[in-house]
Amino acid sequence: LIHFIKSRMYHELLIALRGHPGLIFPEKDGVLRVNKSISELHPCEVVIINQLLEVASDYMQLYQYINENRYRFDSAMYLSALYEGVDNALEPYRQTLVTLEYEILEHAGAQLSLLQHRLIPHRPVLRALVHLLKEIEEEQPVGCMILDKVYKASSSGVEGVGTALKKVLSELNKVLYKQLLAWLLQGSLYDPFQEFFIVKDSKADDSILIMGEEGERTRSKSGSYQLKLELVPSHISPNLAEKIFFIGESIQLFESDRRVESQGAVLREKEAEFYQELSRLRDKEMFEVQEFASFVDRIREAVSSHLHNLVMVEADLKSELTTVWNIFLLGRGELSHTFISLAEDRLGKPPSITSQNDANQAWRSSMQLVLSHSEEDTLLQKVRLVIGEEKKECWEQLTIQYAVSWPLHLVITPGAISKYNKIFSLLLLMRRSSNALNSMWTQMMTKGRQEDDRCVGWTPQVWQTRLHMAFLIANIQSYVLSDVLESQKSNFLKKLEETRSFETIKEAHEQFLIDVSTQIFLQNPKILKLLKDLLNATLILVRCASYNIQEASQLCVELNQKAMLLLQLLTSMRQKVEGGNHLAQLLLRLDFNRFFS
Repeated sequence: LIHFIKSRMYHELLIALRGHPGLIFPEKDGVLRVNKSISELHPCEVVIINQLLEVASDYMQLYQYINENRYRFDSAMYLSALYEGVDNALEPYRQTLVTLEYEILEHAGAQLSLLQHRLIPHRPVLRALVHLLKEIEEEQPVGCMILDKVYKASSSGVEGVGTALKKVLSELNKVLYKQLLAWLLQGSLYDPFQEFFIVKDSKADDSILIMGEEGERTRSKSGSYQLKLELVPSHISPNLAEKIFFIGESIQLFESDRRVESQGAVLREKEAEFYQELSRLRDKEMFEVQEFASFVDRIREAVSSHLHNLVMVEADLKSELTTVWNIFLLGRGELSHTFISLAEDRLGKPPSITSQNDANQAWRSSMQLVLSHSEEDTLLQKVRLVIGEEKKECWEQLTIQYAVSWPLHLVITPGAISKYNKIFSLLLLMRRSSNALNSMWTQMMTKGRQEDDRCVGWTPQVWQTRLHMAFLIANIQSYVLSDVLESQKSNFLKKLEETRSFETIKEAHEQFLIDVSTQIFLQNPKILKLLKDLLNATLILVRCASYNIQEASQLCVELNQKAMLLLQLLTSMRQKVEGGNHLAQLLLRLDFNRFFS
C-alpha cells in the first residue's frame, strides 16, 4: 500500500513539475505546495518535495507567460522571439522530466533523492528566466533593447544560466539578422513594429528634388531615415551602427532613384556572396561581434568604392558643387548683384500673390543679362526661388529650391540644401546692405550739392556713419568670402582629391557646411541676431536718408551702438573660445589698429 501511495504521489509530482497543480500539490498565489492534509509523508519528505515544487512554480509561471504571449497576432518580433527562446531554454528541463518518468516506471523503488538530484540544478536557470521576463514586463524595453537586456544577462556566471540565456539570445539574433539583411543588402527597412535602431524620419522635409537627364524635375522616391543610438544594443558599438546606417541609406537612396538598369546595383555580383556570409553568421549560436564588424566593413568598402566612382567620375561632383556654390554662396557676384538690383523694390515688402512670380522673373532676367545661353538653360532647370507666407519682408523668407543631378543627391542632401539656404540668406543680406551703401554714396556725390534737391540736408553724422558701416560691412564680407568660404572650399576640394571613399566625401561635405556655418556665426544666436540687426538697420538708414534726416540721425546713433556692441561681443568671445582663429581673423580686419576697441 505504501509503495502504491508513493508511486501515485510520484506520478502526481511529475505532473505538478510540468506546471499542472492537483489535489496532492495544489497551487495558491502562483506557488505549488504539498497539501497539508496529507499525513502519510514524513516532514523531511515534505521539505524536499516543496523544494522541488519551487522549481515547478517557476516553470508554471514561464509556461503561462509563453502561452499568453507567444502566438499573439499583434506581438512584436523581438517579443515573439523572446518567448520562443525561453521555450527552447526550457527543453532540457522537460527532457529531464521525461527521463525521470521513464526511470520511475522502470524502477519501482525510486527515491525522492533521485528527483532532487536531477531537478534542483534547473532551479537557478528557471529562476533567472522568471526574473528576466518579469523585468522585461515591468520595464517594457522596445525591440533591440530586449536583445540588449538578454545579452547582458547572458554573461551570468551561474552554472547553466548563461547557456540557457544564450539559447534565448540565439532566437533574438535571428530577428536582428533578418532586419540587418534587408537593410544592408537591399537598403529596405523591415520593421513592422518599430523595433529596429534605424527608423523612418517622419519629421523630415519633403524629399529632395532630382533633375533627370532630359531636364525633368522629380521628387526622390527614397525615404528619409535616422539612426537612433539609444536603441542600439550595447554589443554593437556606435561606430559600427553608423557604418550599418551608412550602407543601407546609401543603397536605398541609390536604388530608389536608379535611372538606368545597366548601371547595376550598388553591390552588383557580390550580393549573393554577402547574403551567404550573413546567413552563416545568423546560423551561429552566438553573435560574433568581431566577425560581424569585419563583414560590415567589407560591405561598406564595396558600397563606398562603387558610389565614389559613380559620384566623382560619372556624375562629376565637382562641377555640381561649383554650380551650387555659384548660386548659394554667391560665387557669381555679378549675377547676385544684378538680381538684387532688379528685385530690391519688389521684394522689400510683405509677400503678395505675385511676389514669388516677381522674384523668379527677376531671377530669369538677371540670368539673361549675365550668363551664357548654356549656363542659363542649366540654372533654369535647377533653380527656383520660393518665398514664404509670413507677414514680413520677402527678402527675409526667400529660399532657393534646387534640383540636384542624379545621383549627387547622395551627397547634396535635403539637410545640406537647408544649410546652404541659411548661408545664402545671410550672404544675400550682406550683399544688399553693401549695395545700398554704395548707392547712397552715389546719391551723395551726384545730388548732394544741388540746392533744390531733397538730399541737401545730409549731415556730417550721416556721412560718417555711412563710411563707418561701409568699412565694417566690407570687411565682414571680405572675411566671409575670403577667410571662410574660399579657405573651406579649398580644404574640402583637397579632401576630395585625396580620398577614394564615398563615405569620406559625404562626411567632408557635411563638415564643410558645419565649419562654414560656425565661422559665419550661424551657430551663435547672439552674434547672428546682432549682425542681422546691424545689416537691416543699415538698409533702413539708406532709405531714410533721402527723405527724413531726423530719423536718419537717430538711426546713426543706433547703428554706431550696434557696431560697438558687435565688436565687444566678438572680442569677448575671442578671449573665451579656444581655437577661435576665425574670430581673430575677423577682428584683425575690423580693428587692426584697435581704433574701435
